[in-house]
Amino acid sequence: MIPYILMIAVPAFFALTGARRLLVALSGVALLYWLMIGFRLHVGMDWNNYLRLYNFHHHSAFATLSHYYDFAYACLNWFAGQIGGGYIFVNAVCALVFCWGLFTLAKHCDEPFLAIVVATPLLVVALAMSGARQSIALGFIFYLFAKWDQRSTLFKIALVIVAASFHSSAIFILIFVALGSKASNVVRISSAVVMGMLVLAFMAYRPMAFEAYGAKYVFAGAHKQTAPGGIVQVGVVALAGLAYLILMKAFQRIDRHSALYQNLAIASVAALPAVAVSSVGAYRFALYFWPLAMHVWSTLPRLIRSGTARAFYRIIVVAASVAVLIGWLVFANNSWAWLPYDNWLVHPDAGLLRRGAHESLDF
Repeated sequence: MIPYILMIAVPAFFALTGARRLLVALSGVALLYWLMIGFRLHVGMDWNNYLRLYNFHHHSAFATLSHYYDFAYACLNWFAGQIGGGYIFVNAVCALVFCWGLFTLAKHCDEPFLAIVVATPLLVVALAMSGARQSIALGFIFYLFAKWDQRSTLFKIALVIVAASFHSSAIFILIFVALGSKASNVVRISSAVVMGMLVLAFMAYRPMAFEAYGAKYVFAGAHKQTAPGGIVQVGVVALAGLAYLILMKAFQRIDRHSALYQNLAIASVAALPAVAVSSVGAYRFALYFWPLAMHVWSTLPRLIRSGTARAFYRIIVVAASVAVLIGWLVFANNSWAWLPYDNWLVHPDAGLLRRGAHESLDF
């Protein structure tokens, strides 16, 4: 557990000072997170499952990869096998894109380090250190949200398609693209409805890409339609959405992305009752709402006039984030898969792994 505590302690130190634009320090934290996520060894509930996917995909003929779910991820596995990079290379690439999106987004937050601290327990550790496919999809979407007002509708659609080629759940971001287009209200809402119908049709056509995958790997006992883990995961984001909607006028005075975040806030609140229908489905989609949570909890200090109160707020947020991390590692049904933490860079078999001989090791 200590490596995880030390990991969150680095951005927490800067967050408690109220630091905002320390680019070198933020880059250092990004490097640390990439090394922790991308070069983890035997860490995460999905480790063995993704190793099997790698062994299957990289032995496949390239022409057959288009038949698989999440085509781009299959291609990444195939490419890693061709260059001898192995399973570690795949994880490193997924983590690189995830961290690129996460820290690009954090730089646009009012207090970047506080935003990273908030995201670390449930997004970085619980998701990115296990679900490689969705983490790389999240990286693309987070970058898109960070650059939302600077990108055309066509670019947004293209990047969503790229993200969805790694994890199909990203396709539903097309709804927000439609809502954010520069068109009349009738056209935007109609387009969003059409996109929503297309997403539902896609989910019906490819159910394994959504519910079944999550039910198998995300929560222990997730065959039940509800799970306590889903409530916690979605609840944290929904609480941020509720705070945003309550304080929307205050946020909009300082928020250049108010239209996007308003839509994300509404969606995040709506995701909470969806947990009763499908905790796994609600959790998978709510992961894309973390930019809102990072924005809300890192911007609130600006709404607090007293310097002492702002410092106290930061202490509370950091302490709560650390408590969530420890609580998840101790009490989550599947947290045993994260303990103890090990890293390929310091592993005695690193030489064998580098040459791809890890395929013969007992994982």
